[in-house]
Amino acid sequence: MSDTNKINTKLVDCNSVEFFREASPYIHKHRDKIFVIAFPGEVLEQTNFRRILQDIAIIAALGAKIVLVHGTRPQIDRRLEQLQQPIRFHEGMRITDQAALEAAQEACGAARIKIENALTYMLAQPGLGNIGPGVISGNFVTARPLGVLEGVDYGYSGQIRRIRHNFIRQQLENRHIVLLSPLGYSPTGEAYNLRYEQLAIEAAQALEADKVMLLDETSFDLPNNLTIEEAEAYVDHHDMLPQIIAALKHKVGRVHLLDANVDGILLTELYTRDGIGCMISADAYETIRAAGVDDISGILDVIRPLEQAGILVKRSREQLELEVNRFQVFVRDQKIIGCAALYDTADPHIGELACLAVDPHYRTANRGDRLLQAITQLAKTQHKKKLLVLTTQTTDWFRERGFVDAEIADLPENKKQVYNHKRNSKVMFKTL
Repeated sequence: MSDTNKINTKLVDCNSVEFFREASPYIHKHRDKIFVIAFPGEVLEQTNFRRILQDIAIIAALGAKIVLVHGTRPQIDRRLEQLQQPIRFHEGMRITDQAALEAAQEACGAARIKIENALTYMLAQPGLGNIGPGVISGNFVTARPLGVLEGVDYGYSGQIRRIRHNFIRQQLENRHIVLLSPLGYSPTGEAYNLRYEQLAIEAAQALEADKVMLLDETSFDLPNNLTIEEAEAYVDHHDMLPQIIAALKHKVGRVHLLDANVDGILLTELYTRDGIGCMISADAYETIRAAGVDDISGILDVIRPLEQAGILVKRSREQLELEVNRFQVFVRDQKIIGCAALYDTADPHIGELACLAVDPHYRTANRGDRLLQAITQLAKTQHKKKLLVLTTQTTDWFRERGFVDAEIADLPENKKQVYNHKRNSKVMFKTL
């Protein structure tokens, strides 16, 4: 082996080790959770589709309960073109006549066979034997006709009436992967063509799924993390966002929008802290809150590198334990990535902003500004009129945010007495 290959191998090994270190808490966290993973018919035809199924098999082997939902739009279109039948849509919804319904049934059958064959093979590989018999599909969806809307007869296009969630849950408890095709059936035996996106969302709601993963053949071009309120500003960017938001307001915890072209995106999104897709959460994924004693180790992890660089004044763990109630922490999925503190001074109208720090890996998305805003709001609730900061290396950052230079003589009396002339910190104030 060449030296270059040895180096590359070592890099891969290091990356693998880091991945497993980061993944280990998520493996435990996701065990026995229900994930609905959905993808359109375009993804079925991608060259990397077998690798996507391989990753799904791994996720199931790690203990998650998986429901797969697939689409068939391009397959139906291609079949209708072969039959020289018209392809008709109205406002994004297919008008399903008899020919289109037969094409949909053929497409679903072919897709089901393709997915079941591939997954059955993958689940039979050594090390994945705890999944159970494999993939289960069936008549789990009751539907009704969409009917006539605004004068348009949608024919055999359907609306979901009921998801037979108890039957699906039985299969999941037996460690099966459940496969749902976008066809529903009425009690009278009629079949109806469904939108796979609607099926995924409603199945997730009925099952009270922990996550919905929507793969697409193109990038969603959205920020990495959005709350419901933030997502509402992007409803014009994607047809599915209104349905996703509605699902989040009911029983679905998180929806992940993922680019299916990115190799390993499901594993990266589920088993690393940051992922690489867009996650829309019912609850805030990132929050700023008051610190407690359990947060001391996390705060130390953030501030120690800055203390060693001389940017922050050193604090012992004992000192931090006494002062932790003065801190606000920035938490991202249970990890502390930033902090800031507000101290009283001899002047009741002046508060001191101290120890503002953000983990180097997360110094984007205006997180420093958000911590400053949190401290500012806290100071206002305490009837402070000014914020004081002592800084050696970030004067420009504070000036850009409204702080102005002052003199040591301007400090409150207790701060004058403990001012460290060796550090020669700049004195700055901001009027609130």
